[in-house]
Amino acid sequence: MNIYTIYANDLVNYAKKDEQILNLKNSNTEDNYSLIDEENISKICFNETLTILNEKNEEVGEFVGKIRKSNSNTNPATLMIHLNSTNISEHGREIGLSVITTTTANFLSYEEKWSQWYSEESEITRKTVLISNKNNDGRVQIYTDLNNGELIDQTKNINLTKNKNLLTEGMNYAFLRYLAITGFEGTIKNKTAVTINGTLCKTIYECSIKDNYKINKVSIPVVTIKRVIQIKKSFKTSIVHMTTILTRLGYILQHSWGKKIDKKLVINKSMRITKDGFVHNDTMLHLKNNWEQDIRFKSLYLDKVSEMNIKYNTYIKNHGDVKDMIIDYIKALLLAKPDNVLQFSVDYFKQFKQF
Repeated sequence: MNIYTIYANDLVNYAKKDEQILNLKNSNTEDNYSLIDEENISKICFNETLTILNEKNEEVGEFVGKIRKSNSNTNPATLMIHLNSTNISEHGREIGLSVITTTTANFLSYEEKWSQWYSEESEITRKTVLISNKNNDGRVQIYTDLNNGELIDQTKNINLTKNKNLLTEGMNYAFLRYLAITGFEGTIKNKTAVTINGTLCKTIYECSIKDNYKINKVSIPVVTIKRVIQIKKSFKTSIVHMTTILTRLGYILQHSWGKKIDKKLVINKSMRITKDGFVHNDTMLHLKNNWEQDIRFKSLYLDKVSEMNIKYNTYIKNHGDVKDMIIDYIKALLLAKPDNVLQFSVDYFKQFKQF
């Protein structure tokens, strides 16, 4: 069992610091974004599926994100956030993540269970952090657990004015989408996150709406959000850089966790994107990209290939003139060595056209 410590005055100390982390180029801090209103709540509720790629751009897993509004009529509204991902590492190790979050739209009252695990040689190692500020009383309850053992209570009393800036992992996912759909541009420096080990850390968001992203031969305007996480209070300690590229409607096109993690998220190949940033599933494209994984379609394909081979071979066998025509065509092609093979072929076979 590992016991992780949270310092109760972390948030207060972070809030008092005026320096910018890493001397960010944009020196103007923009914290004048509004809380999520009813109109934007409906916009951020969605489902999306992303592909996990390794450094060789090979597909190694899948990420699924879901945000929906609770059926209960509360004010402010309650959001339900579910995140799941799995991937297989190069050494056969399966890695997974699961986040279940319930939060109010103003992010002041929340509960979250965040688990990460990896399996190797039939052994599973799991870390879990439970975070709760259900009563919105400035008292954040954080429990950490390793390998399904005893939960360690790390309840801390944090000043309410500081606590309102705390974003859990699930809340961060909704916050990124909110910043994208509202077109926010600037730097947000007053947020705090919680790591899987239960440690509080300062978070900076750098938002830009000036970029374009080319996908499927179409260039669309996007929102680029760089998230800088400072693991400890000292500016000399570990800093993590994450970059998320979203459409103007908040759908993730690409996400990277920085230089230390060689995995990245990208939009699924079967998804289509409109110029205004709406993402939808293309059934035919999905079938084209994944038919080999469907045993029924693969069987039909192999049957059809076998059928066509028999049909073509039988026809050529019964029509010697066709075989001679093909041999003459190949000879002419090798002699001419045309730059435009297609046009050469069209012109060559025109002589056999019957009027």
